[in-house]
Amino acid sequence: MSLQNEMRRVRLTNLEYTAKRLRGEIEALARLICINLDCSLKRPEDLPIGDVDTQFDELKAKWGELAVAMSEISRLEEELK
Repeated sequence: MSLQNEMRRVRLTNLEYTAKRLRGEIEALARLICINLDCSLKRPEDLPIGDVDTQFDELKAKWGELAVAMSEISRLEEELK
């Protein structure tokens, strides 16, 4: 049982690192999207909607990855109690 718990702890550490990385990537994408949609910088007809659409798709994908990682972290923490 001890070896299994060690494996769980290693997996938990890896997932926590992944979650931290994903949070940073999500924050960066959200900032970039906000800048690209700032009408004080560009006229509405000049907004890069195609780019923003792609960036938002990336944001949703990373958010989904984060949700999966957080769910797995919760499960592992419960198993390690």
